[in-house]
Formats: sequence, C-alpha cells, structure tokens
Amino acid sequence: MTPSQIYRAAISVKDGKIVAITSTENALAADIEIDASDLYILPGVIDAHVHLRDPGYTNKEDFSTGTASAAAGGVTCVLDMPNNSPPVKDVAALERKISEAGKKAIVDYGLYGLLTEGSLEHVAPLARKGVIGYKCYMGETVGKIPPPSDGELLDQLSTVSPLNLRVAVHAENDSILKYRIARLRESGRVDAHAHYESRPEVVEEEAISRAVLFAAETKCKLHIAHLSSARGVAILEAAKKRREPVTAETCPHYLTLEDSQYSTLGALMKMNPSIKTRTDQAALWTALNLGIIDMISTDHSPHMLEEKEAPVIFDCISGFPGLETSVPLMLTHVNAGRISLNRYVQVSSENPAKAWGLFPTKGCIEIGSDADLTIVDMNAKARVDASKFCSKAKWSPFDGFEVQGIPKYTVVRGCVVMANGQVEKNPTGRMVIPHGFAYGQAPAYNLRLGS
Repeated sequence: MTPSQIYRAAISVKDGKIVAITSTENALAADIEIDASDLYILPGVIDAHVHLRDPGYTNKEDFSTGTASAAAGGVTCVLDMPNNSPPVKDVAALERKISEAGKKAIVDYGLYGLLTEGSLEHVAPLARKGVIGYKCYMGETVGKIPPPSDGELLDQLSTVSPLNLRVAVHAENDSILKYRIARLRESGRVDAHAHYESRPEVVEEEAISRAVLFAAETKCKLHIAHLSSARGVAILEAAKKRREPVTAETCPHYLTLEDSQYSTLGALMKMNPSIKTRTDQAALWTALNLGIIDMISTDHSPHMLEEKEAPVIFDCISGFPGLETSVPLMLTHVNAGRISLNRYVQVSSENPAKAWGLFPTKGCIEIGSDADLTIVDMNAKARVDASKFCSKAKWSPFDGFEVQGIPKYTVVRGCVVMANGQVEKNPTGRMVIPHGFAYGQAPAYNLRLGS
C-alpha cells in the first residue's frame, strides 16, 4: 500500500534497506521469507507521540515494555515525549535517556527536547545532540512541568526556527483549565464528565490560536498535538489556508469515543485534552480525510490502574495506553469506510516521516528506504484483551472492543520484531534524528530534504 496506489509485489531486503521491489517470480533469494499472501504490506507505522516513562517513571512503562508494545501493535518507530524524570530540558538529561533507550528499545525511536521555564539556553545544544524536535506543554502535565511564559515561548520559538526543527505543543490554556477545575471541585463534582467540563473546547481553541500566532511571528515550524475539537480544527484550517508551516495530529480515542461514554468508562477514558462530543468527533473525521489533520498518533500514556481509581475524577491521573490498539482500531475504521486504507497509510507513515524530517528513509516503501513494514490482515477479527498487552499498563478503555484488521508482522530495518502476535524481545531499535542521519553524525539543522 502507498498513499496513492495498491499493487502486488515482492519486497527484498538486505542490510536493513529495501533493495528490490519486483514481481513475486523475480524476487531475490533470501535467508528469511515472509509469505504475505492475502495480507497488506504498509510502510512501517510511525507514532509521533508516545510517553514511554523512562527514566523516572519505570513503574508505569520503560523502553523495553513500551517498544515491545509498539512492536505488538504494528508500530515500527516511536517519538518519545520529554516529560520524564529528569525532564529532557538539557543535554545531560537527553544523554541519560539515550543510554536507557539504547539498551532496551525493540523498535526505532526519536527523542523530543523540552521547552519549559528556563530552558532557552539548552535549545541549540539539544539540537546538536539529535533531538527529533521539541515539545512545549502550554498546560501543566504529568511531572508538573510548568508552561513557559508567553514571552519566553516566543524567544524559544525564535531560537528553534533557524534550526529547521519542529515544535509540538500541548495546546490547552493553563489558566482557564486550572480555574475551572477549582470551581468544579468547590461545587462538589466528582463524576468523570466533570473532566470534560473542566477542559471545554475554548481551552484548546485559545491555546492553538496563540501557538499559531507565535509560530507565524517567529517563522517556526509548529505541530499541534492530540487535536480534539471542532473549534481547534477551524483554527488549524485557517492557518493552513494562509500556508503557515503547521501540522497536526489526532488520536484514535478522539475518533472512536465521545463524551457520553464517561458515564460507563469513567476515569479509564480520562485524557488531556478531554474526549469531547460526537460533533467534535465528526469534525475530526472530516478534517482527517480532507488533509487538514496530517497524522494519527496515540499519546500512549500508561499508568498504574490504581491511579485511575480515586473517588474524585480530578484526583485520577490522565492518560491510558494506546500502542497496541491504535492500528487495529484504525483498520476497523478503514473496514467501516470512515477512511481509506491509502489515506491511513499517508497519515500513519508518510506524513509523520515528512513532518519530523525522516522521509524518505522512513515512511515509504521505496528502494533505499529503511525496511520498516507493517503487514496486516484486513479480514482478521479479534477482541481487545488488555490483560495480554506487552505494556505494563494492562488495562484500556478499549478492553473488549471488537476490531477487524490486525497487524501480523512488524519489521524494523529488516528485523522481524513481531510475527503473529509474538514479539522478539531483542533490543535492536536505533535512535533516529531528522533526515535519517545516525546519531552523532551531523547536527540535524545542517540538513534539509528537498521533499
């Protein structure tokens, strides 16, 4: 599968690269063969938004279990967020994280640097060490990372801009959400729907508007993480019409769940930004299919189940695992006709690779590209069983969901890391930096792909 076509072929791989795409009859001899009859071969799925919790919160997840979860779910490359302990706001923290990932990762990975209070001086050194880009939390997040002031954020974006790297923002207005949480607490609200009411559409709309304005002012490439609302879509669409360098992602949970389900799923579906209404969900689907939203990510955010069990919703932690359910859920939507398989390839592989400077090394099936492949059975049916997750978080709001479309093989640079549900636990993953250069070879900002 490609974003534009489907064809029958044999793919030959040597030394981690695709070396031939031929008819089956003309396939090169190989030591290992995968019979993909009746299966679909997709470019390896890239998840540009995961929290693998390592180092600092390894009781929730680590690079071993998190990347095993990715492999099990058909994901060949993950981009890991910087809100660890210590947070990745300087080179020392990045080097510690690189060390941990290098010993444990099963799939390939990129690492974000953090933009927060007092991190301006570390922006360029982090680029030289190979960060995939930067993340800014405009609203407080796990790890209680404070957002930078508007003035500091402008300076940070101005510093990132000439580096030709992208800044992802968690776009929620910190002041509004904190005020609303306090008011709802005071009123005695404890139910899960109060989480949505504390983070209504305007919280996202305002922060996206501000981020887009600041990015335009500084000419910095911007990425809107986990877009969740129709009003957020409208701001994004207007920015794209002005040809501003902004990309955006949404997640399977925003495309699948809606706010009426808080009454049954409760804190299990608590996520920031909040899961919103059916109207918001419809707007996200339209934007995804029209190209306004560029990619699918999971915001894989594993926690211990007991952290979800407080009697007051505001005392329950936000987030849930997503790496093992994303591909099956999205393929189920493909089978239901909500999105074409070609478009899914574009938003799960090609577009993330282009946005984060990895294309064409990753994100496509072409001679010379990394042999990253997600091979799926579109007819296979299953029921999500969270107890069998490779993740340490063996629970999910999707537990028990019926899905149609299952990853059968996950191939990373020619290494079969998952076959028929069995994950190869060898840590063969490698760090990626923009434009496909191996870690340490060159500063990311000195290179640029024409495509």
